[in-house]
Amino acid sequence: MAENPTDRLPPAWRFILTLWIPIWLFFLAWPIRKDPSKLSSAVSLVRADSETRRQTAYGQEFHRFLRFCKDQLPAGATFRLVGVDYASIDKVRAFYFLYPNVVAEHAQFILVYQTPGYREDDAHLYALLNSGSFILKSSTEIP
Repeated sequence: MAENPTDRLPPAWRFILTLWIPIWLFFLAWPIRKDPSKLSSAVSLVRADSETRRQTAYGQEFHRFLRFCKDQLPAGATFRLVGVDYASIDKVRAFYFLYPNVVAEHAQFILVYQTPGYREDDAHLYALLNSGSFILKSSTEIP
């Protein structure tokens, strides 16, 4: 019986795979070899629910603040975030987490993260998580 040419990989592909698979395995195993605790943390992260994974990625304190904001804000409200750097990934995480609430320059709510003593004219305290993290509600009409 004649061998079908499509049954085998071309020699170039076999050569590439022969080199690539061991290199891939090395870079997969090297971090575990250096620090075996990473394996247990990776396994626990895989077994965790989505909320625990998000808490690990966001950081416990920031996740608690976002959960607080999500629970306090009415659906569809506009907000502005204070206390998070403009170029920080945490800002994008907050926008994603708090959806369907949306970011606006002239927002109904001002979310203040770890900025004790922050105040704005025409805004009053709406909800308080702790002395540095809270929500202010704007008193001015939104255009």
